[in-house]
Amino acid sequence: MSNETDAESVPSHRRRILPPGTQVGRFRVEALLGTGGMGEVYQAWDSTLERSVALKALRAGAEREASAPERFRREALALAQLNHPNVCQVHDWVENPSGTYIAMELIEGRTLDQVAPELDVREKLRVISAVAHALEAAHAKGLIHRDLKPGNVMVAQASGTRKLQVKVLDFGLARLVEPTGPGDPRSTPSGVPTLGTLKAMEEAGRAKQAEDGEDPSGNHAWERITQAGTFMGSPSYASPEQIQGQAAGSSSDVFSLGILAWELLAGEHPFPGEGRARMLAIVQGSHRDLKVRSLPSGASELLLSMLEAHPFKRPTAAQVGRRLDHLLRPRSALRWAGASALTALALATGAHWFTTRGIIADLTRERPARLAVLPFANTTGNDHLDSLTQLVLPQMLEASLAAQAKLAPVDADSMARGRAALRLAPRGPIPPGDQARLISALGAQLVLRGTLARGSDGSVVLAYELSDAAGKARYSGEAREASDRAAVALPLTRKVAADLIKAVDPLAPKPRAALPVVPEAMEAYVRGADLMDRGDFKEAAPAFQAAALKAPDFAPAILGYARCLSRLADAPPEPVFQWARWSARAQGDQVSEMKALHYLSVRHGDRGQWEASDRIGREALELAHALGEAAFEAGIHATLGVNFQRQHKAAEAETEYQQALATYQRLGDKLNATRSLNNLAVIEKERGHLKEAEARYQSALQIVQAYGDRWGESFITNNLGDLALAQEGGLDRAEAFFRKAQTLRQAIGDDNGLVYSLMGLASVAQARGELDRAEGLERQCLEQARKTQLKPMEATALYNLGEINRDAGRYEAARMFYRQSLALHEELADTLMETHCLAAEAECMAREGRRGMARALLDRSRNLSTEETPYILRAQAWLARAEGRLDEAKQLFAKALGGARIQAPEIMRELKAGAQG
Repeated sequence: MSNETDAESVPSHRRRILPPGTQVGRFRVEALLGTGGMGEVYQAWDSTLERSVALKALRAGAEREASAPERFRREALALAQLNHPNVCQVHDWVENPSGTYIAMELIEGRTLDQVAPELDVREKLRVISAVAHALEAAHAKGLIHRDLKPGNVMVAQASGTRKLQVKVLDFGLARLVEPTGPGDPRSTPSGVPTLGTLKAMEEAGRAKQAEDGEDPSGNHAWERITQAGTFMGSPSYASPEQIQGQAAGSSSDVFSLGILAWELLAGEHPFPGEGRARMLAIVQGSHRDLKVRSLPSGASELLLSMLEAHPFKRPTAAQVGRRLDHLLRPRSALRWAGASALTALALATGAHWFTTRGIIADLTRERPARLAVLPFANTTGNDHLDSLTQLVLPQMLEASLAAQAKLAPVDADSMARGRAALRLAPRGPIPPGDQARLISALGAQLVLRGTLARGSDGSVVLAYELSDAAGKARYSGEAREASDRAAVALPLTRKVAADLIKAVDPLAPKPRAALPVVPEAMEAYVRGADLMDRGDFKEAAPAFQAAALKAPDFAPAILGYARCLSRLADAPPEPVFQWARWSARAQGDQVSEMKALHYLSVRHGDRGQWEASDRIGREALELAHALGEAAFEAGIHATLGVNFQRQHKAAEAETEYQQALATYQRLGDKLNATRSLNNLAVIEKERGHLKEAEARYQSALQIVQAYGDRWGESFITNNLGDLALAQEGGLDRAEAFFRKAQTLRQAIGDDNGLVYSLMGLASVAQARGELDRAEGLERQCLEQARKTQLKPMEATALYNLGEINRDAGRYEAARMFYRQSLALHEELADTLMETHCLAAEAECMAREGRRGMARALLDRSRNLSTEETPYILRAQAWLARAEGRLDEAKQLFAKALGGARIQAPEIMRELKAGAQG
């Protein structure tokens, strides 16, 4: 049998079939094996390499689609990149006068739907696992299948055994994902019918059948639609996002695999109905109950997770494959013999085994234990090792121990934020009295402390102790190295990590060996880490750069270099973040890869590049989920929430914040939980739920004040100022809050935060009509935003300067600021603010008597957004007044006033005056 057997057994008379002996390039046709949607498949002989191949031909004649050759070529290019035992291999691509062909591996066997009745449950699970691993390999190359179905899976049985050989075929719908290219190549093509257009298509199909004298009951109409090539993928196996015409990423393939797996195991499609009814069920997530006997424990849950409606809640193909492999582990006599040997060993060694195996078992019954790696003390007498003990060793141990399933180390950034929040010294050992506060605030259950000392033989000895939050020692040990140079960081890290992992779980696999780093590179890295920790990014950057150039696969050094560049304006950091990402992946350092992705997502968000930030953030989220890094997952959700909120997408932002908050609360991370509480309060305020917003703010404020978190107190206080500004008679309270937040931020050196406090004070001054003071404050805000490279805030400050000058009647100056703001908001793709800029300039034109220009600008603004915010309604009101439509102008002013208390409190004064005529 051939690669393609799910089509017609007899070719249509309208197709020209190649007779045996026809030469196609170096391939000689031997026989027709079958036909499919794209064309015919032949068995052919490769005379050069002397082997049989499957030669897939593009359909010829009138049925050939204009786009088919390009799709065909993409199939060849995509498959040629894959070399996996569960993927059909492409050998060659041939252009011939008779058509276009792909020479592929000739696979003997039957399609999955044909062989399924002969397989038992475990064999079916093995097939599903093999398909998952095939998708894993494709996804690693950036390839999406998008048409996974039983007819695209070939199964053969190895001669004389029950071992199954599984191959995934037909990546003809796959696309190469190029993140820097225009558009999203994962997007479902425009030819895919949405649920809205599908009904009309079905009706047209039924009408045609009735005209032809056929039964127009519905099923044949559906077949005509799918055969017409309008749906790039099989509708019965399509994901909700494909059906709705949205992006089809790797998670879409997982959804299709979930349907295929359910159908294979249960003998029925998970979603009821046919055609449009089934598509609706898929989108709504209305699947049947799974009823399969003899499924291993956990298999049902896995299948249900693959069919999650939200793409990012589904497991990855790699996770599916690994989970199924785990469920299918053989229970052989050798395994039981090994278990008996372990039991004998336990009996022989007595209490030692039971006291060393699972030294933290009581802390890991429900989830990994959260571990805080504190700075180590340096008693060697060599001050050059201070940075090594206080920064580098804790960070390297955090990264090394993150791979252990029972440990969840607190990342270095959270540790630094915690120290700053609790007003602890930013560097050096933490006094014992303050350690308990920090550990409690971070929700840590375990603490790793250590001291680097000089040995009697001149070596350095790292003595360490793992204890729980109550102070009870769980494990202690030491690691020794002959050298006292910075290069000892890696071998010390390896030894300590290996010992701790073995102590926590004696059955855990040996940790992967770290990449060797030349001493010069390590010394440069330690120097860079020290400088960056001091806030000296300008000097840290060349140190990290030197380390990266000497060790181009040392991801932590490259990541440090990128983070410095993101704080400086000397060079774009994005390529360096990508360098760090791919170096980490090449070395199997998934923790550094995840961090690089998250930092890159934050960078894109700060620059207003929302699509790129979301895409990279989702990649980081998927990797964090695969690694079990719950704290990182929460942090990435918070980042994505901020991005959505900046784009005025409150519902999406709230979803991300709630996920972050739930995770932080589960982890006991009180400090980061307050950030999510604060962000949720901001959304409540924007919705006009002022009491709910204040309750959230006050709850978060109590937590940060209890721990002495001055940074958290500053931004929550600033937001209480925003809330007071939106309340009747709240200007004095608002100013007091903004002043207090400004003082706190100046005290702790929060330059970014000062931008928001200055903007708040300017809004209070404008609301009072103190326009000169408002302009002075807003100019300070603009200068600070440019200094800290906060482009969205720079754009907003320019708009506010336009507002203040417009309010003062300085229309020419106002238009200049609006246009500068418009240019930045266009770059940021913030259409609502673009609309505000155009409407505000239109108002200036109207008040200058240039009504024609004003109407043109307002019409242009309506093409961008149809929202009726107070700023837009105000502009419309002034144009109506300029054109003599006085009653309409009053109504528009009154309507704007209705929403201004929450959305635009600084313009309440002028709107009231306008409403009164």
